[in-house]
Amino acid sequence: MARQERDEPPDSASGAIVLAAGRGERMRSEIPKVLHTVGGVPLIRRVLTAVRAAGFKDVIVVVGAESDAVRAALPPDVRAVVQPQPRGTGDAVRVGLEQLDTRVRNLVVVGGDTPLVTSQTLREVAGHVPPATVAMATAMLERPTGYGRVILDERGNVARVVEEVYATGDERDTQLVNGMIFAFDVPWLASALPRIGPAPNGELYLTALVAEARQGGCTVRAVKVQDPREVLGVNTRAELAVAEAVVRERVTSRLMEAGVSLVDPASTFVDESVVIGQDVVIHPQCYLRGETVVGDGCVLGPGTEVIDSRIGRNVRIWWSVVEGADVGPRVQIGPYSRIRPSTTIEADVTVGSFAEIKNSLVGAGTQMHHFGYLGDAEVGPGVNIGAGAITVNYDGVVKHRTVIGARAFVGSDTMLVAPVTIGEEAMTGAGSVVTRNVPAGGRVVGVPARPIPSRRNQKPALPTEG
Repeated sequence: MARQERDEPPDSASGAIVLAAGRGERMRSEIPKVLHTVGGVPLIRRVLTAVRAAGFKDVIVVVGAESDAVRAALPPDVRAVVQPQPRGTGDAVRVGLEQLDTRVRNLVVVGGDTPLVTSQTLREVAGHVPPATVAMATAMLERPTGYGRVILDERGNVARVVEEVYATGDERDTQLVNGMIFAFDVPWLASALPRIGPAPNGELYLTALVAEARQGGCTVRAVKVQDPREVLGVNTRAELAVAEAVVRERVTSRLMEAGVSLVDPASTFVDESVVIGQDVVIHPQCYLRGETVVGDGCVLGPGTEVIDSRIGRNVRIWWSVVEGADVGPRVQIGPYSRIRPSTTIEADVTVGSFAEIKNSLVGAGTQMHHFGYLGDAEVGPGVNIGAGAITVNYDGVVKHRTVIGARAFVGSDTMLVAPVTIGEEAMTGAGSVVTRNVPAGGRVVGVPARPIPSRRNQKPALPTEG
């Protein structure tokens, strides 16, 4: 029997409805179920990414009555329609179908809580309609509890779908389950929806369309998913954790194939959006989030979190947090340091233990080996920041800038009370409280800091007669 190739992208007459109106009561959360995240991405966004990658043009998301948060999370090119009352998946499809582009003839329906579905599976299911009137994803599960069971006829097509609550003993023993990914011939669907009746609980089930199709002599094709995890629906926190583990496994496998060494993949957490170069070594308990980019040859961890940051080549970071920063090549950070947003660290800088840097530029080759704080600062190249030195950037009302010139020496326990400028090659003595600008080559000590003769101005001592 001829049919469209399974891996062929849908044409302009194909559309998709994503079901996101469920309350998700078993999540026990004030957050809508489809906004819980897997791999740093909301469930609904993961499904929509797969739908878009599969090539479906007209995409509609059916949301519940109290759905402002869900609608706010949707991409601008996706339409949301409201299911006023939670009357089941069949009714949700009816609501979506009313808003579908009238040119659509092939429709895929997928749950917004199935974050592991791939674009390939969506295309494959859609590729069976036509010739079939209905196609549905199925999967073999060792533990099918919670899923509707799929009963096949002698030709391998779907004979019926039985919701678990209504299944007999033999039907419950069936391991072939409903993956809740359907494809429909749209003209047939529009005519069939008004004919399906409610289940005993009053809801209209999408699976009732299978019985309607069979009664009308139509073919319902079973499309077996090779990776049964794709049909995992997230209804509980435990299922959310399972989905998270699957995504993490996919990511870590891809990274290792691309030339990244993971000392312990099971304790490595990398968002799919993260880009990592070759010959990077990642130790246990590392978390790479958001739009992070890591250059070749870096060594990260153990115990490192990097969020929305760009890390240059051959950087070493361990037991530290870097967020919203741009880190140049050959930088060393840690242990136990924090690099906060809007910070740029240039090449060959060392940031040692218990240091914090925020909204600052740190010039190439600068050394900050021990605990200290740089906030709202501009530090030139080759500067030495002594242990315990801090920029006092906040006066209780406004935050002020500190500028430290190239090759300056900031002594241990120095307090730089902003706004203040330390000139090139200037020095501050240990424990100084600097409240005024220090000129290039100048030296200050004390509380408050006062100038002492500059090394530049000192004449060499004359030899004494002996």
